[in-house]
Amino acid sequence: MHRQDSTWNRQELYEKVWQFPLVTLAGEYGISDVGLAKVCRKLQVPLPGLGHWTKIACGHCIARPPLPAMEDVPVLIRQIRKSETPILPEDAPELERIESVSVAKTPPVTKAMLAHPLIEKTRLLLNEAPSRDGEKLWATREAEWLDLRVTKRCLARALRIMAGIIHMLEREGFNLVVEKKSSESTSAIVYGETIRFGLIEKFRQVKPTPKLDASSRYSYNPIRLEPTGVVSMEIWSYCRGLQKTWRDRESGHLEDQLPKCLAGMMRIALRERAERDRREKEEQARHKRIDEVRSELRQIEKEEKKIKTLEREAVRWERAERIREYVEAVRRDAVRKTNSEERAKILERVKWAERQADRIDPLKPSPPSLVDDKDKVIRRLEAAEGWWWARSAPEEESETVPSDR
Repeated sequence: MHRQDSTWNRQELYEKVWQFPLVTLAGEYGISDVGLAKVCRKLQVPLPGLGHWTKIACGHCIARPPLPAMEDVPVLIRQIRKSETPILPEDAPELERIESVSVAKTPPVTKAMLAHPLIEKTRLLLNEAPSRDGEKLWATREAEWLDLRVTKRCLARALRIMAGIIHMLEREGFNLVVEKKSSESTSAIVYGETIRFGLIEKFRQVKPTPKLDASSRYSYNPIRLEPTGVVSMEIWSYCRGLQKTWRDRESGHLEDQLPKCLAGMMRIALRERAERDRREKEEQARHKRIDEVRSELRQIEKEEKKIKTLEREAVRWERAERIREYVEAVRRDAVRKTNSEERAKILERVKWAERQADRIDPLKPSPPSLVDDKDKVIRRLEAAEGWWWARSAPEEESETVPSDR
């Protein structure tokens, strides 16, 4: 990320700290909100107090203090971080398109735009939805309707805003998807990514005059919520560092900010696509590393198996050589025998022992032996015993079962 040195503009900083929260503004400048507050104090820029933005969201109008005159304004050097959206290289041409969308004007809402099937269906469902005055409208979960969390008084305006958003989305070649009502039902398919959004009307807390209960010395002061008519469009897809909320302000209504809303969706979609591509590449690299390690482990196990085989063969060869040495000693002893019959028996046993040594020796072919048929003989025995048990089992059962008499 490229950087360049600049100085803090006191007047510009004053205007921005009263338009955006410090946390949001600090991300734009590339520093922390604490660091930005320190800069404001050095430049004697007044800051909003605690709860300021909550009151604004609830519809309160709060006057801001003027920027005080200051002599010998200190020159504070700051590092400007170039705005850089981490996107895929092939998506770079889309940034110019996003900028042109952002600076465009909101198209006027026509009857054709209001006749969109989703607008009509949402209007019918929310107009028929039972609700008390001042409460947000809510239709059945079994139907598909646009995510409008507004009161009946604000419904017509919310539908016009949503009609404008749908028109601009379709004009740019994007689609709108509405699911059966859950927590977030309305989504725009932008660059193949699902961007969930909706319109929300802000409420403010109203504290009525305390009423003293005659039977108690404590007062009962219920707090109720009152709609403000302030409408905001919020994007619920997680994306750090990009704007996701646009609302009515003193400088303009939400209707004037719809192109910026669409541009924000497009930026978030490009960011999500790049993030998804990054995760996929990381996952592929992880699987590749796993395959490499597994292949290495298989080679190690194969080598261990060869070593164990070598050790077993060496042991067998050593046993065979010891048997041959013993057989040779027996043969020499047999030659000294005077009894020809006894000598013949010993020599016959020597031949048998040599064959057994060859069976053990891994360097010589193994001659056939009676031991090779052991498994076959065992299976034949099991089959024979099974046949005998099948013939004898009924007789034994008849002897062991007592009579009913």
